[in-house]
Amino acid sequence: MKKKNITIIILLIFLFGLIFNNKLMSFAYPVYKNIAKTKIENNVKNYKTAYSKHFIIKYTDSDSKYVDLIIETAEKHYYDVVNDLGYMPTDKTMIIVYPTPYKMNRDFSLVKGDDAMGIYLVGIISIQSPALWIKPGQNLKEVFEKEGPVVHEFTHLIVDDIAKGNYPVWFTEGLALLEEYRQDKYEWGEGYNYNDKPYTLKQLTDDFDTLDEMLAYKRAFQVTKAISDKYGMSTIRSILKDLGNGMNLKESFYKETGEELDSFVLSVKG
Repeated sequence: MKKKNITIIILLIFLFGLIFNNKLMSFAYPVYKNIAKTKIENNVKNYKTAYSKHFIIKYTDSDSKYVDLIIETAEKHYYDVVNDLGYMPTDKTMIIVYPTPYKMNRDFSLVKGDDAMGIYLVGIISIQSPALWIKPGQNLKEVFEKEGPVVHEFTHLIVDDIAKGNYPVWFTEGLALLEEYRQDKYEWGEGYNYNDKPYTLKQLTDDFDTLDEMLAYKRAFQVTKAISDKYGMSTIRSILKDLGNGMNLKESFYKETGEELDSFVLSVKG
């Protein structure tokens, strides 16, 4: 079973949403993002650095043996994700490899005790060292590519760049799981069943972090996959651009499909 991948949504982003309307938020968020990104980069300025065509890897000596694998995996899926979502980052993407969960949690302000295999935040991807979660004797390359967080977190980065922070958590998580599925046919939550009816749009939007984790992520995946299946990735690309221009998700979905998002979610089988 794939370990939990968490997207951290900084409190300040929510405060922007409360104080400003969506259009002002989409303008202000990139400014905040650059400031916060610099702070995280300073936290690992003494790490070693490796470069590839599209990525910068920051790592410590203990993880030097994994750098080639991380680069290979990231570059292998780069164009697939970029083409699916219709956006290419203007700069190389930084991936920080942390040798301990403690430092990653501290640098990314993750709640104590809430470890994540990978985190996306303000333009930077962090991952736990493969040594922390891939067991001795397992096929390192196979497990890292299929179960690792690189595709998932890179999708979050693309979504965040296009939508400028203006999206519900369930939507970016669903898209990240959709990209994993499109890359290697990994289907999140397969075999897990709902105790009651599948989650509604209101539950996904208002209560995502308090719902059953496996089932919340499963429902997010099912809904985003259903959008892709019915309307195509081109519609998802258009929705992301609408979000970046300040529309909310329900408004954009209706604009692009002529269908109400609440009704669409209810129609997606669990």
